[in-house]
Amino acid sequence: MRYLFFLLFFVVMPLGAEELDFSVSSRSVSEPMAIKGFADQWSNTLHSGDIAWTRNRLEAGVRKGAFRVGYIQRYDYALTFNDETADLYYRSENDLPEPEGDVPVRLNAWHMRTQGAKFSWRWTAGAFHVEPALSLLSGWQFQDGSLDGFLRNESGELSGQAELDYRYSQDLLLDHQFERPAGTGLALDLTLRWIGEGQGVILDIQDAYGRMWWRDAPYTKGTFNTVDRDTPGEVKLDPAFTGKRNTEDYQQTLSSYTRGSYWLEQSGWRWSVEGEYFLERLWVRPGVSWTRLSGNPYMGYELRDRQWLLGLKGDDDRWSFELGSDTFKLEDSRSLTVSAGYSLLW
Repeated sequence: MRYLFFLLFFVVMPLGAEELDFSVSSRSVSEPMAIKGFADQWSNTLHSGDIAWTRNRLEAGVRKGAFRVGYIQRYDYALTFNDETADLYYRSENDLPEPEGDVPVRLNAWHMRTQGAKFSWRWTAGAFHVEPALSLLSGWQFQDGSLDGFLRNESGELSGQAELDYRYSQDLLLDHQFERPAGTGLALDLTLRWIGEGQGVILDIQDAYGRMWWRDAPYTKGTFNTVDRDTPGEVKLDPAFTGKRNTEDYQQTLSSYTRGSYWLEQSGWRWSVEGEYFLERLWVRPGVSWTRLSGNPYMGYELRDRQWLLGLKGDDDRWSFELGSDTFKLEDSRSLTVSAGYSLLW
């Protein structure tokens, strides 16, 4: 897939490409714990929360008129769970006593790492702009599974059961050995813009439709049951498992992610409201830019995760940079935004 991009790149360039662009972006949220601790050994303070996700993009492309062709690399991860599951895992990782009574366990994991070629075409009618984009993707990592059950602690005696439905490129639970699968797929994006006099609206829908097809993808389906290991009150990560494991072709669905914004310019200031919708959650961020100062400095505040975001952008939109966090100490951040972009015109 990467060779297809480079072929197209060097075909479009000699035909008179008018713009070269490059961008990187990372958006991460971890409700129960600092992102660094969540990805490491769960050694930070535990908070209430039932989602953790990250969306990372690297893009480079060339444009000629309305047509753009580019290269995209993606790293996506999304976990949803209940508070009890996060608390149980935290206790296990930090050698703490287990909670008494019944503990419901619910976990859904989704991950994808891909790269490919991205094509888009921009239609313009007066103040309206419509730009659909198609990404043809090649994948080499994925996780897609669920765990649903309970754990019971009665006077230090543990029992429990959980149903597992799990597909993967690397087995993180039971160390299933196999030849790793390869995947191909596509993703459709849609960007809508209306730019009026001193105001504008932008709606960006990523993965409005997206599928990955994995060939000979391994899977494990079955039931975990606790067994007596003569270790009362101690959580074991290797309970008895009965089920089935094999390989088969698998279709993975991409989750849609939507961003929208409205801005209004008044007397050297640009007031804006931005929103994100993902995993059935909404994040809203009002902000303001000082357009009379070089770099158009921006400051916004995201209401849900209490993230402050600072940004700079060129007057001609050729370059931009944003950094946002819910704390000044980035390693303790549970909500993090980083993005940068540059375009060269000739």
